[in-house]
Amino acid sequence: MRAQRTDGGLHVQAIAGSHVVMFGFDWPAARAGQLQGFALHRTDHGTGRAGWLDSQKRYLSTDPGTATGARVSTRQHPLQTFQWADYTARPDVDYTYRVVALGGTPAALEPLAEAQVAVRTVTRTASGHAVHFNRGAVAAQEYARRFNNRAPEDVPNGQAFDWLGRGLPEALLAFIARAGAGDALHVAIYEARHAPVLEALRQARGRGAEVRLVYDAKQNGDADSPAFPREDNRDQIDAAQLADVAIAREQNPSYIAHNKFLVLSKGGAPAAVWSGSLNWSQNGFFGQLNAGHEVWDAGVAGQFLRYWQLLAADPGGADLRADIVAAFPLPAPWPDGCTPVFSPRQQRDALDRYIGEIANADAVLLTLAFSIDAQLGEALTPEHAGLRLVLMDGLKGNKTQVDKLEQTVRQIRATEAGRVAIGAYLRTNALDQFLLERSNAMAKHVQFVHTKFMLVDPLGARPLVITGSANFSVASSKQNDENMLVIAGDDDVADIYLGEFMRSYTHYAFRDAVKSAALSGAPFEVKPLNEDRSWAAAYFAPGFRNRQRRYFSRSTV
Repeated sequence: MRAQRTDGGLHVQAIAGSHVVMFGFDWPAARAGQLQGFALHRTDHGTGRAGWLDSQKRYLSTDPGTATGARVSTRQHPLQTFQWADYTARPDVDYTYRVVALGGTPAALEPLAEAQVAVRTVTRTASGHAVHFNRGAVAAQEYARRFNNRAPEDVPNGQAFDWLGRGLPEALLAFIARAGAGDALHVAIYEARHAPVLEALRQARGRGAEVRLVYDAKQNGDADSPAFPREDNRDQIDAAQLADVAIAREQNPSYIAHNKFLVLSKGGAPAAVWSGSLNWSQNGFFGQLNAGHEVWDAGVAGQFLRYWQLLAADPGGADLRADIVAAFPLPAPWPDGCTPVFSPRQQRDALDRYIGEIANADAVLLTLAFSIDAQLGEALTPEHAGLRLVLMDGLKGNKTQVDKLEQTVRQIRATEAGRVAIGAYLRTNALDQFLLERSNAMAKHVQFVHTKFMLVDPLGARPLVITGSANFSVASSKQNDENMLVIAGDDDVADIYLGEFMRSYTHYAFRDAVKSAALSGAPFEVKPLNEDRSWAAAYFAPGFRNRQRRYFSRSTV
């Protein structure tokens, strides 16, 4: 949901997802020198609570000595940015936000203008989508504040796991719980290593639902290491008494059965599908960033079920590629609504279609795990008048591969349009106002970012969301078992993904900058709030901040 308001020269756009409400502000350029910043007041109509929202940065001259890591009210220490977000919103709640532009001095802040917007967050959109993101941030100031950086398992009553999961585990269990007598669940999963999910499937069988499960069982081990995730999957499936309904996916052993979906059929007919990036593991639910995406559409669910039936025969790569291309041809262009795309395919045609959307887009926001396809990199490196934001878990591979990735990242960052944030955490408490953070000890491979989605013009007239299990790579297109959703023209879905992308991107961009400074030997300086009202000028000069202000506010002031 989006809401806009302009009063007294102050323009506000609010963009509400499920757990995030984003804001774009604008202000007349001629009055930029009057502006100390923006204060936000929120009324929660679910609880009746109201108050000023807080932030981290503060004025030195009026800070009474706030403790390291503590937050301060935006009414006394306003936001000096034109794009911000409230990450404490709850789904299905009405909120009213009052945004106040402040001038004056830090000791005597004066309201210059005020605009009020009302929004409602969502759980399931009118089009039948429910998107669930976990916190994806063990390395976070809030985790350090709440739990004193204790390991999640050492925090009483599962409180740390509840905070990290952010409703994602509960959403998957609730999806499975919808299956009763006469219903069915058809599952395709890469990592089936989280006992509560397998127990939920066992209970669904006990209620009279049919349960069938295709799992990765590739023989990829050797004398020194067991096959992964084959052995773990088999152990967990056996423990849950599901072996008699489980189908081992063993063909094409050099590649992976990377799906993470469940098809729910009600009364013999496909009704909904759960897809996304979430592996069933402790790290998947509580460590790395992941999304679970429900689609309540019989047509979409039916296509996933037909794909599942192909996988259940455990076909070889060549046969499966031919069957997928015959059964699921790519539409041209992408129609409005939700189009599933399945792999492996005979060509990289789907990947190239995604990449082809980049050139003419005002904004492209993209999450990647640890590599950048060469043609994708070529599409992101040219200068452009818009925005190109990339969030990555890390740069991995052999030396030649990492050198190439580093070169591509440098080329993207060399443009005015492009920014790349790479997962990191604060390893030192030497930064003024910031607490030391802990690493994600649950991770063996991907520590920070495991989502795979691309947003093309998310605030445009016809946003495009591309999301699922595939890593925007040749292997994920032509070799692995994968699925993606291409969702065109759905503002509500785009709004959810946009808020979650910016939440994680801004989180890691700061930590990446701190890490880069440390590696270069230069101390990272955390600047306090500007006190002479000169900060806003950079947002009206040509450059990235100007573009960011205009894109997120969608303003004409």
